[in-house]
Amino acid sequence: MERNIPGTINIIGREFCYIEDDGKDKFEEELFDKVTSPYEFTNAKYGGIISENCKLWIPTNELFHGLSYKGDVDGWRKDIFDGAKKLNLLIGKINGENIELSDGRIYPLTKCKVEFY
Repeated sequence: MERNIPGTINIIGREFCYIEDDGKDKFEEELFDKVTSPYEFTNAKYGGIISENCKLWIPTNELFHGLSYKGDVDGWRKDIFDGAKKLNLLIGKINGENIELSDGRIYPLTKCKVEFY
């Protein structure tokens, strides 16, 4: 079964984003918790956030990991963006057939490498 890149299909009530890896590729073990720490960021009042188990390398070979969240989407978005900013990490959002990064760069998904785990 072939998976779609998370964020390429709209799912009502769920939002997707991609967090830059800190270069250690230990997203599941460390970075996910740092970005989403409930002790530091408290904007989201309900719902949850999960890893999409998707790695995405942009053409510059920078690595991003897929996340999705639901419930208090605005609160989760703020918490994730605040967490990434605190850690000096970029965020990517899928827009059509491209990934748009928080620093303004845009890359076609066809030029990116994707790995599901």
